[in-house]
Amino acid sequence: MLKNTAIGIAIGLLVMGGIWGLVHLMDDKRPEPDLVAESVPGASKGVMDLICELELDLDGQLALGIKENEPSRITMAQIDFEKKSGWYQGKIAISESRAGTLNLMGTRMKIYRPAMFQRFGVMITGEEFVVDRKTGSFVQSLSLQDGRTVKLIKGTCAKVIKPPF
Repeated sequence: MLKNTAIGIAIGLLVMGGIWGLVHLMDDKRPEPDLVAESVPGASKGVMDLICELELDLDGQLALGIKENEPSRITMAQIDFEKKSGWYQGKIAISESRAGTLNLMGTRMKIYRPAMFQRFGVMITGEEFVVDRKTGSFVQSLSLQDGRTVKLIKGTCAKVIKPPF
């Protein structure tokens, strides 16, 4: 009787071990592609080139009294993790020659640059843009002297993948 019980326990353990092994073989342990950049060492190193499709944000356009209708446009942006800076091209932009300071906030990359210039009838004291690595969303905001922050440009960015030639 003790021998039959021991054999039953051994078979039960083998079956349970087989099921456990199958479950772990079938389980996909690869990280989600969106999170790879945040969890892989070295993913926030070097330079990230982006191509963005941008347009004026209607609320920002109304807040600043901009009458002209600007069509959406394709532009370049770049994040330099080594220099902790970034820029993007445009009429109201953080330019390559005067890049802003990079601040990483989870999946969001925020580039800010203090400013002091008059435009749209108001004094602009700061410019920033934020790109979300997970969604690709782009938002550019202006800080005004009266304390308001106006979202002026919005859009979507994608990482430029250079072909192997």
